[in-house]
Amino acid sequence: MGHSPESQSSPPIELASGVDALYLSGRGEIPSALFDDFERLKVTAAEAGAPVDVRLAGYPFRVLGSGWGKYRYCAVHEVARVGFTPSDALPCVRVQPTSLGLHALGPDVLVLWVRNLLDALGIDATLQVARLDLHADFHGLDIAAEERSNFVGYSTQRALYEVDEALSGLNFGSRGGALYARIYDKTRELDGKGDDWWHDIWGTRYDSERPVIRVEFEFSRTGLREFYIDTPDDAFAQLGALWAYATGTWLSLRAPTNDDTRSRWPVAPRWHAVQRATLAGNSLPAERIKAGQKAGSLRKLMPQLVGCLTSAAVHLGTDDPVATIAGLAPHLAHHEAQTGISFAERVDKKRRRL
Repeated sequence: MGHSPESQSSPPIELASGVDALYLSGRGEIPSALFDDFERLKVTAAEAGAPVDVRLAGYPFRVLGSGWGKYRYCAVHEVARVGFTPSDALPCVRVQPTSLGLHALGPDVLVLWVRNLLDALGIDATLQVARLDLHADFHGLDIAAEERSNFVGYSTQRALYEVDEALSGLNFGSRGGALYARIYDKTRELDGKGDDWWHDIWGTRYDSERPVIRVEFEFSRTGLREFYIDTPDDAFAQLGALWAYATGTWLSLRAPTNDDTRSRWPVAPRWHAVQRATLAGNSLPAERIKAGQKAGSLRKLMPQLVGCLTSAAVHLGTDDPVATIAGLAPHLAHHEAQTGISFAERVDKKRRRL
């Protein structure tokens, strides 16, 4: 991300773009009997120290032993986290889709899933959009640190992030404000988070030798109201208009001239590619997303695993992984006997927490 614009030999290549976050809330009525069930399940989960499996409207959920922020009850499915509250001061339902839900189902099908869930539970609620994130990922969108002053926008708040003296990200605006923007090295973030399935989303155009730069805009409910956006249907109909405003009026990268007024500088050619993002919403089968999540998690764990296994090998007198793992078996059995907790129980508890 830290190369100079002169190094650009070709226009940026779009790898993916579309909706990357869609937080929903629902105002309406929840049957009192449902709260009775949630209370019982929450207490059971809190006493067990692990979520409780339950089927809601036929879908497998896990009810947590704790609430979710201001929401007293929280149920988690692989495609969304759902909060419920009896409080009249809040929307009765809060929904935060997972990456799997959003990028496997797509935002429109996900909203349909939420509506079907609420209907099946007897919840009469109108869905509203509480937050909407739009993104576009590119190869070749290199931005140098010294170009931070070439951005023209409404917000005077700007934050620059560097790693090893190389620009890794630029943020504009304030988190929670009407609109907030991030431009950052997505590949560097993936290395830390383990979301390796994004490589499949990017497809054949993705080159593992090149960084992927993401341009992301976060619209809060306040920002969406400025566009008269209330429901998910409103948001889907206005995606193009939101992106055009964000990349054209609210923030843009300019090519410097001798003019002292930066707003009169022409838009940088690289930014035209950003403005033309398709917002096509690349999707991926759930199985491939799960496989990518598993691969990324194991990749992150590997340095720690190798460190622990090699340390164990020193004490066991082994020098290969198969013999080392086999040598650990009696020690694990002894540990189980001492603690009274089996390896399988520990795995099950951790799996439920994750």
